[in-house]
Amino acid sequence: MFDEVIYLIKQGEETQNEEGFPIPAQDAKRDVFANEKSIRGNEFYIASQSGYTLEVMFEVHSLDYEGETLVEYESKRYRVVRTYERKQDEITELICRAYGSELIS
Repeated sequence: MFDEVIYLIKQGEETQNEEGFPIPAQDAKRDVFANEKSIRGNEFYIASQSGYTLEVMFEVHSLDYEGETLVEYESKRYRVVRTYERKQDEITELICRAYGSELIS
């Protein structure tokens, strides 16, 4: 169990230096162990009615998840659409769609 490595990415915000010039955002990226799961059928169809496609779900230990909005797995990025914390076994489910797919719809 938890035999896949994913990267949780917290997007940084663009800031300004003392002279007012923009400083590009720096993303914070870290690796954690996870399980890759399929999207539940009902959730998949509800999302598709809303105009986007859910692609994958990852289970991570709740202590490892710090509110990151992006996941990288096998050189592909995903946006976290929804999270669900299963408190009884301290697991957080990250329900994801392809990063950039919001630009397609």
